[in-house]
Amino acid sequence: MALLNQPISRRAMLGLGSLAGVATLAGCSSNEAGSGSAASGDTTYKIGVLQLTEHTALDAANDGFVKALDDSGISYEIEQQNAQNDQSACQTIAQTLVNDGCDLILAIATPAAQAVAGATTEIPIVGTAITDFAASGLVDDNDAPGVNLTGTSDMNQYMDKQLELIDILVPDAETVGIMYCSGEDNSIIQAEQAQGILEDMGYEVKVY
Repeated sequence: MALLNQPISRRAMLGLGSLAGVATLAGCSSNEAGSGSAASGDTTYKIGVLQLTEHTALDAANDGFVKALDDSGISYEIEQQNAQNDQSACQTIAQTLVNDGCDLILAIATPAAQAVAGATTEIPIVGTAITDFAASGLVDDNDAPGVNLTGTSDMNQYMDKQLELIDILVPDAETVGIMYCSGEDNSIIQAEQAQGILEDMGYEVKVY
């Protein structure tokens, strides 16, 4: 996964220590807060998590983030929220986390990150499970993340190698169909990427 490089505020350093855990691991939700491992010092950080929906990969990113927080030894309280794949709920939850005065917000998946980024320019945000920060409007024209935003991208850097397997597995194939979700930016981006590669390889491509 790619890590966005951008200086952010001092409070965001809390999140950077957790990114390693997020990056290595690949209903509306509970409002209960949990406590992390105790640490020396008096500061207890308030961490908000907004996850778009229940999904194995997104759950793993969440688990990895929490494990990294535990491993860091800081003292924290965490508020876990799941929007159950409802983008309007993302907006409401994001504003709630901001109003609650979180020190850091983890946004899991593109709509969650967009909602949180739209709700605050002050609270540090860590985004993960996001394919293209630029296409999602999470970076500026210079491909730099927002002043309070950092995170990891799950962009497939080896799609061309994967699609080359078609020649091996189905050598007589002439037409390839691509099915994607028009309501999901990551799906659109990867469908367009795959279409371009396949057409360069000489296939007829039909997109659905």
